[in-house]
Amino acid sequence: MRYRKSVFRSLAMVTQLGLCVLTPTVLGVLAGGWLDSRYGTKLTLVLLVLGVLGGGRGAYVMAKRLIVQEGREAKAEQERRMREVLADAETSARKPKLVSRIYTVSQPEEDIRGAAAGGSDQADGMDSGAARTAASGEREAAPSGEDSA
Repeated sequence: MRYRKSVFRSLAMVTQLGLCVLTPTVLGVLAGGWLDSRYGTKLTLVLLVLGVLGGGRGAYVMAKRLIVQEGREAKAEQERRMREVLADAETSARKPKLVSRIYTVSQPEEDIRGAAAGGSDQADGMDSGAARTAASGEREAAPSGEDSA
């Protein structure tokens, strides 16, 4: 909807600027032609230049006013959006925390401790059961090694 509004606003601005420049120019030429025919003067060119200058000044003032107005509207729109964001942030902060979809089943404490300690068992390609068996075998081998030495 905002796009349509800006398109129609732009078309209206172009039309207004064109008429703002064209009207004084045409009136200057018509008034100069009438004065030339009525009194025999050569004022058509002078009034044409005055009409163009007057139309240019009018177009400048109109464009400047329109730019200031659009700046005000943009600032008001930005403030309105900021208020909406702040209101949404306040209401979302009060919402309860959602249940995680990733960890739906609680993990055993051993797996959590192993992961916290480094979890290198899985990096070596052994599962946690094989790592425990290998570790217990090493412990058993160590005392027997001391007896034979």
